[in-house]
Amino acid sequence: MNYKDFLRPGKGAADITPLLNNRAAFNSLIDDLISLFVSIQIDKVACVEGRGFLLGAPVAYGLKVGVVPIRSQGKLKNKVFSETLIDYSGKEKALEMHEDAINTSEKILLIDDWVETGATIKAAIKLIEKCGGKVVGIGAFMDDTKDDLREELKKYNYQYLEKVVADDKF
Repeated sequence: MNYKDFLRPGKGAADITPLLNNRAAFNSLIDDLISLFVSIQIDKVACVEGRGFLLGAPVAYGLKVGVVPIRSQGKLKNKVFSETLIDYSGKEKALEMHEDAINTSEKILLIDDWVETGATIKAAIKLIEKCGGKVVGIGAFMDDTKDDLREELKKYNYQYLEKVVADDKF
């Protein structure tokens, strides 16, 4: 399926809600993400706040594993690990995850909708590793990274469904 047909221009990125609203496209997207990782052992799916939740939770359901939410600073109660990053817009922010969300040596699949600068994914990896987890896969709907970052993420089994190319009009 050409998922790009369902995207519409947004503020600085594509609006994916038309894809989410379309039953066939959304189900296909989730099935395609699951298919990238179904052959490896995964204990939990971690997903980044916002649109990552919309993809990560159904992927976890399909893989029959739990979900670990990675949230923006201040949204979680109890003890948390925190990682600061500079996001794609140049703003400093922090991500947090409960300290007890992942057990030592658990194999984690990290899901987000869009990877561009890699700052969010790298912060999420650090949070997972602080808990003692091992990232065994990173799944994204859209890849908008440079070659060097894509190469760096290969060690985590980075997979994506669509690549942003120069003539995309997002």
